[in-house]
Amino acid sequence: MDVHMQGMNGLATFLQMKERWPNMKIVIMTTFEDSVQAATALEHGAEGYMLKSTRPKEMMEAMKLIYSGGTWLDQSIATRVFEEMKRQREQLEKYSPNDPYGLTKREREILQLLSDGLRYKSIATKLYLSEGTVRNYCSTLYSKLGVSNREEAIELARNESIL
Repeated sequence: MDVHMQGMNGLATFLQMKERWPNMKIVIMTTFEDSVQAATALEHGAEGYMLKSTRPKEMMEAMKLIYSGGTWLDQSIATRVFEEMKRQREQLEKYSPNDPYGLTKREREILQLLSDGLRYKSIATKLYLSEGTVRNYCSTLYSKLGVSNREEAIELARNESIL
C-alpha cells in the first residue's frame, strides 16, 4: 500500500483495513523516508515499511520474511524510527495520566488550528513547518484519537472537551 494515494491517505486506509481485517498482512510502500509515518504504521500493526527504491531481490526477501510472520523495516530509516518511537514515549511520559489519548502539545496545537478551520498549508505556514510535517502530525493525531479525518477529530475533540 502506498502512503500517498488519491482520495484517502494511505495510513488512514491502512488503519481501516487493519480494523476490518486484523489478520491481513500490510506493507507500507513509499518514496518518503519518513520516520513518523513508519513508526505510526508499525505501531498500528503494519508488517513492513518499505521504500519504492528497494531492489527486487531485497523486496522478495522482505516478503518472505513477512509471510513467515516477521516484520520488515527499510534499514535506511530504521534508526530514525526507533529514535522517533523513543522520543514519542518520552513525550507521552510528560503528560497527565488523565489524558487518555496521550496528545503532545504540538498535536493539541494542530488540533486547535484544524478546529479553527485552517488547512494543512496554512497550519504549516503559521507554525513554520513543512506541509508534509503537518500531514505527519495529523496522521499521528488521527491515529491516537482513533479517527479517519479532520472532521472526525474536531468532532471528537469538541465532544470530549479536548480543546
